[in-house]
Amino acid sequence: MTTIAIIGAGLAGAAAGRSLLEAGHQVTLFDKGRGPGGRMSTRRMETALGTVRLDHGAQFFTVRGDGFTKAVAGWSAAGACASWQGKLIKIGADGSSDPLGGDDRYVGVGGMNQVVKAALEGLDARFGRQVLAIEGGPGAWSLRFSEGEREGPFEVVLVAVPAEQTGPLVSDWVPHMAREAEAVQSAPCWAAMAVFDTPVTADFDAARLETGPLSWISRETSKPGREGPEAWVLHGSPAWSKTHLEETADEVAQALLSAFAGHATFTAPISLTAHRWRYAQIEQPAGTPFGWAESLGLGVCGDWRLGPRIEYAFASGQALAAAVIESRAL
Repeated sequence: MTTIAIIGAGLAGAAAGRSLLEAGHQVTLFDKGRGPGGRMSTRRMETALGTVRLDHGAQFFTVRGDGFTKAVAGWSAAGACASWQGKLIKIGADGSSDPLGGDDRYVGVGGMNQVVKAALEGLDARFGRQVLAIEGGPGAWSLRFSEGEREGPFEVVLVAVPAEQTGPLVSDWVPHMAREAEAVQSAPCWAAMAVFDTPVTADFDAARLETGPLSWISRETSKPGREGPEAWVLHGSPAWSKTHLEETADEVAQALLSAFAGHATFTAPISLTAHRWRYAQIEQPAGTPFGWAESLGLGVCGDWRLGPRIEYAFASGQALAAAVIESRAL
């Protein structure tokens, strides 16, 4: 049995942790967030009309590979996710609209973070633990946290956080992995969240837009397990979000709401806020599923290795775990 620490308890970390636990290893996950989610977070908002939950990050996921298909089947059976049956369209630069098409789209029942919670079921995941540094050496790694405390020793440490956070953690030990992380390019995204006390008139439940300030519009209450008042999420396009990156949340929320008015009819919202994702979507991935320095017992994984799909995060975590399991079986 190998003692393994995983930094990051998102879907990549959860996938790696599950495989390693099932192989008989001792696994502990550490995450700086207050709870499961990361870019699959769900914002809970209290309004005069009741509680509403909005997916202000990842909106849905699709399923292709065998490993992910098996995992999603399990989460679906547990009631954590379901197919989204809303009317989804794409709006062209000329204003034309067509069905979005493509693979079936799945969402977390009650929130996208329910998927991460299901993936972490049975794992030792500790939240509110921000790792500042990996210290020690091969076979006896320790983690130093923002509070100043340390945990260890661990024989293996895996890093399953965004590329921008990965580089500083591994640069002293595996410089080439840090360089790979530093070379990854991510686009920002401003997300506005609006709640209404009257129905919004729109000929769709979600729309992907090819031009303009908005790239995505979603009626959150069209998703499974979403009760409460009418609620919408508005994503700024990568270009627009980059241009307005340092504006205030209030300014951004009002601007995206104004853009929304070009596609729907509504009264003034009873609640309106915005959230800035500085590293929302991978534009230039590393190109390989994971990084693994067997002689050191250090590895990296995440969607930044393969591209901006939730399944890629899961596949990256599983692939790294397989490499660790193989090396420890020798």
